[in-house]
This record gives sequence, structure tokens and C-alpha cells, in this order.
Amino acid sequence: MKSVILQEGRKTGIMHKVMDSILLIQKPAGITSFDAVRRCRNIFHEKKAGHTGTLDPQASGLMIILLGKYTKLAPYCACDHKHYLAEFRLGTKYSTGDVFGEPLDRKAPADHSIDELNEAARSLTGKIIQIPPMYSAVHVGGHKLYEYARKGKEVERPGRLVTVNSLSIGKKDEETWTMDAIVSSGTYIRTLIEDLGNLIGEYAAMSALQRTGIEGLSLSDANTFEQLETDPVYAEPYQVLKPSLPLVSIQDPESVLHGRPLKLDREENEVIIIDGSKKILAAYQKRDDGLYHCERGLF
Repeated sequence: MKSVILQEGRKTGIMHKVMDSILLIQKPAGITSFDAVRRCRNIFHEKKAGHTGTLDPQASGLMIILLGKYTKLAPYCACDHKHYLAEFRLGTKYSTGDVFGEPLDRKAPADHSIDELNEAARSLTGKIIQIPPMYSAVHVGGHKLYEYARKGKEVERPGRLVTVNSLSIGKKDEETWTMDAIVSSGTYIRTLIEDLGNLIGEYAAMSALQRTGIEGLSLSDANTFEQLETDPVYAEPYQVLKPSLPLVSIQDPESVLHGRPLKLDREENEVIIIDGSKKILAAYQKRDDGLYHCERGLF
């Protein structure tokens, strides 16, 4: 993964937190993504806070947290090529697709080789249609799927197109297998594991999950909550943007600050406008008149 340039916390006495900031954090297992945002909000005394992608409560790993004015960046942040390391076991079917749910059925698994599982994994790579699990936050019929599931209802879920860039299987011990996956946003790893089990005629359930990267961002560059309390490290705004969004520098930032249309010699439908000092100003989108119009101010 490419390196991340980080900005050290500005210390001014006790209050050394930068309110308008971007944080890479290490979410521990056992808390929700909302809990992680709330802890950041409390540490930095900033009401406006959000994240760019949910992690299940029992999962750990990298999250991007946006504070203050940088919450405006959320739609433009990196969200694909998410790297996950997972563990799973064969033999039991669970209501949630992972070992943290209710066991529904058990079947002693047969012996399988790593080569056999990797051959099955290859059929799950590329663009595939994935049906989201009932215990998920996907909306169907005006409600989140887990709201139906908690009432014992199962509803029809439309399949969604996702991309599995790479998928490999290993073995940790006699009972535990490992999965190394790089996937697009919206891909459920526990569903990939269940589907892998189906391909080899077994029940398969995820037992652990860690997100180690998002595009070029790495978990190794992320803050722990303890570090946020004492010596936080901040990411630069342009580092968390989608790689597909070009940065376009202009000489007249006043036009952008006033939201005026721009004539740019570009092919892309959407660009991020920056000034000469690389300060992000706005997201612009190309329209039918051939001009780029301000979609959202980001200053």
C-alpha cells in the first residue's frame, strides 16, 4: 500500500486536538461503528462527526473518521479495495452468518485441502451478485434487514453487484480457516464465507474479521483510542479521497468560493478543485452545457 503522510497533533497546553480533522482509527472488536464515532466526538469535543464505512460490532480494524467541516468529504472518500483478514470454521450454520449468532444446524465437516478451498474461492472472484444477509443494515421495504430478522421474519433481498478483487484461503489450525480478501464497498465477508461453504458442501461461519486497508490507507497508520487521547495523528484530506477523483488546481479560487461554473479541459464527469497550496475547495460535476458546476463546497 502507498505511504500515508500524517500530521502530528498541534499541542497548545491541555487542548491539543484539531477540531476540523480526519482520523484513521483502529476500531476494536466489541463496539459499534457509531460507538467509535461517539468516542472521537467526545475526545475532540466536536459535535459534527461521522465515518465513511461501517464495521460490524464484532469486527476490528481501519475506519476513516471525519470531524467538523471535513464531514462534507464523506461522499468523496475512498470506499473500494477494502482489505479484510477473516477467520472461519466449518460445520455449523448460524442465523447471522457468523459464530456470534444463533446456531441453526450442525453437520460434521469432511476433510478438505487448502487447494480445494482456493479453487472454490476463485469462482467467487471478479464481479459477482451477492445477496445481503438478513442481519445487515441494508434497507428493504423502508426497514433495515436486521429489523425484520430480529422479529423472526425473512424477506426477499435483491442481489447486489459487488467486486471481489482477490480472495485466498489458508489454514490457522485444525478447526480454523483464514480468508484474505480485497473487495468493493458493500461486500459482506461473512456472506462470501457462507457462499464458499456452499460450494464445498459445508456450513461455513465467520469467527473473526479485521479490516486492514481501504485503497492506499493502512491499518498500520491508524490511531488507537489511547493515542487519540494523548498524541493524535491526523491524515491529510487529499489522502482519503477516492483515487478516481482527479485533483484540479485553479489559479482563481474566488470563482470556486462563490460557486461559479468553470470551463475545464477535462474528460471526467466529477473533479475535486484545489488551490495552489493543495487546499481542497469544492467538488465539481460536468453538465450538459459542457461546464463544470459546483456540487458541494468543501472549504
